Amino acid sequence: MRTKLCSLCLVFAMGLVPLTALHATAATETIQRTVRGTVMAANPAFDPQTIVVKVILPNKEELIVGARVPTDAKITRGTRATRLAELKVGEATEMTYLKSPDGLIAQSIHVR
Repeated sequence: MRTKLCSLCLVFAMGLVPLTALHATAATETIQRTVRGTVMAANPAFDPQTIVVKVILPNKEELIVGARVPTDAKITRGTRATRLAELKVGEATEMTYLKSPDGLIAQSIHVR
């Protein structure tokens, strides 16, 4: 009887392992998004550097997106490379970022 109970517990525990692994990978999934809007703020002086972009959604609601800007993020104005410190409030921008468990991380920022 005890052997059957132990075998049943072992089978049950082995059945939960794939579910646990699936849940762990779903929680650490990163999603890439691109938004178009205007620069509300850029903070190049402090670590981590950040940017805040205001996006107007199709239903006329505002979406505020704030992201960390790592040193390897590609920042351009037209076709030329630029720095975060050179961005001005109110400029039209397109930002591609990763949504991860650690927050939003800018990959590229293009100012038009």
